[in-house]
Amino acid sequence: MKTIGLILLALAPCLVVAQTRKPTNNHYMELGMMLGATQYSGDLAESDIELSQTEVGFGFFYRFHIRKQFFAKAQVYFGYISGDDANSPDLYERKFRFFSPLWEAAAVLEYAPLAKERVTKTGINNFFLSPYVFAGIGGAFTRAEPEYYGTVANSNNYLKTSLPEADIVRRSFCTIPVGAGLRFDYSERLVFGAEGGFRPVFSDKLDGISINGNPDKNDWYYFVGITASFVINQPYRPF
Repeated sequence: MKTIGLILLALAPCLVVAQTRKPTNNHYMELGMMLGATQYSGDLAESDIELSQTEVGFGFFYRFHIRKQFFAKAQVYFGYISGDDANSPDLYERKFRFFSPLWEAAAVLEYAPLAKERVTKTGINNFFLSPYVFAGIGGAFTRAEPEYYGTVANSNNYLKTSLPEADIVRRSFCTIPVGAGLRFDYSERLVFGAEGGFRPVFSDKLDGISINGNPDKNDWYYFVGITASFVINQPYRPF
């Protein structure tokens, strides 16, 4: 409940500003979607990025343009994360694996230093590319189901406690989305882009394994994908 409260608190300013501000050349809104992939880093991944453990991800977002270079975005993403010792040369004998759906709700602030006004002073639309960086706060929700699929004879070597681990009851995590992207204002109403970011969860329980792994190493997950959005209210035209 604390995580959900933080998300609502973070989203509230975006929604209030969007409702109270009058349209100007800078203030406009977008609705969009993201399609891409998710990755996981934790006890069941030897490296930070394990390509063989890539899963599908998608989501929806609302973006409000505060100023020419600053955007506030509320997003809801969904995907899957997984890990398997079989993908690691150093861990394959241990025989742990897990799979979990992943939901994320977050609010982020985007900064695009090269962004331009979408409408010039003469009323002509600007079409441009602009890189951006983002950071925010959110919550991640999972349902990890870890399992040991090795032999009974070897289980005593790797299982410090039975699975699922009794002390892992958390299904929600606070996270800090951080990353970068590139947006292309393609037309008067359409914006395309690509972005990627990483999310620390400040916990070793995202994959459902802690005591049986390395309890001193926290887990992470990643989203990367392409985006498309629709401008739902055009910036104010000066004529």
